[in-house]
Amino acid sequence: MSRRLFVGGRLLLPEGIAAGAMLCRDGRIEGLLAGGAALPSDAERIDLRGHLLVPGLTDIHVHGGGGHSLMTDDPAEVRAYARWAVGHGVTSFLISTAGRDHAEIVRRLRALASAVGCEPGAARVLGFHLEGPYINPVRKGAFDARWLRPPGADEYRELFEASGGHVRQITLAPELPGADELIAAVVASDATAAMGHTDATYEQARRAIDLGVTHVTHCFNAMRPFSHRDPGVLGAVLESDAVSAELIGDGAHVAYPAARVLLRAKGAGRVVLVSDGMPLAGTADGAAVWEGQRIRVARGAAMRDDGTIVGGVTTLDQMVRNVVEHLRAPSEDALRMASANAAAAVHLPSEYGRLAVGSVADFIVLDDALRAVETWVAGERVWESGGGGVTYAPPPAELRLPEGTPGEAAR
Repeated sequence: MSRRLFVGGRLLLPEGIAAGAMLCRDGRIEGLLAGGAALPSDAERIDLRGHLLVPGLTDIHVHGGGGHSLMTDDPAEVRAYARWAVGHGVTSFLISTAGRDHAEIVRRLRALASAVGCEPGAARVLGFHLEGPYINPVRKGAFDARWLRPPGADEYRELFEASGGHVRQITLAPELPGADELIAAVVASDATAAMGHTDATYEQARRAIDLGVTHVTHCFNAMRPFSHRDPGVLGAVLESDAVSAELIGDGAHVAYPAARVLLRAKGAGRVVLVSDGMPLAGTADGAAVWEGQRIRVARGAAMRDDGTIVGGVTTLDQMVRNVVEHLRAPSEDALRMASANAAAAVHLPSEYGRLAVGSVADFIVLDDALRAVETWVAGERVWESGGGGVTYAPPPAELRLPEGTPGEAAR
């Protein structure tokens, strides 16, 4: 694989947005070049034409999109979704899945384990997010109550084994009998224990955090609401620095004023943008049947006939733009909520979700409106918008970056 040198743009580095250059080889970032640094002459030079180069988006809670469902036993369906997602700046994701009974989930995980990894032309499949089945029927949201059951640590271990060790997150209700043992088993497997679809009191949620819960699934949605005399899960989450909080940033699941409260309380470093996408995400308004439920999509929401919201229909890149526009967050904070924060929430190694020497070369090129121009996974371009993108040129005999450009020297 040839070396590729990206010049003429701005980079979202851990310390902020700065002009600079990035060198990639063998699917990883080989160097971040500072002002005055000599640029290698043996690399293919790619001119970013002033665009912004940022870590690719990581969706840790998504059930589908573009007409593709991740609630499936078919690895080809997962791969089709992975090819579609890169058009929205997503370079990696978790398969968020569930099932009607334990045997179905085991079968599904075994069938889909082969899809975990990185294939040409597609987003990277990081593993699995199990949304349930150990959630509270009182806060089941769109889930069929027949799918739910009390927590079982031994069952979880079987699920983890069936996944090939690729379960990275599980959503559970910590107030249910047996939840303490389940949390311990999840923590022991190095997966993320997340509270969600829960009616937990403040005290029960605090106990779960003490036991190792470090994340909350779609904050505000499908959980006991906050009250000044009954703060519940939200009260525990908002005051805890140990817990990151998912936000479905479409304005339909959570009104923007409430989302601004969450961002102010948690800080930009502890909020994770997720799409909670379902198969109609990114498609035109209309009606469909999904997992046996009739669904209609209109005005940015997918709903059952009774008005219950069924997953998200807004893509993750649009949510980043929503956070900038409606939550009035800096673009670098909004982008990190869907990249570095997401990777950290599910305990991914440090080479994911950021631009740094040694990190995987999963990144996107954005225009000034934060719309994707190109998507790259493992150092290879997997999608381009077809207009106003980057340009390619032979390597020059010698080229140096302007003096004073921030960045990290190559090694």
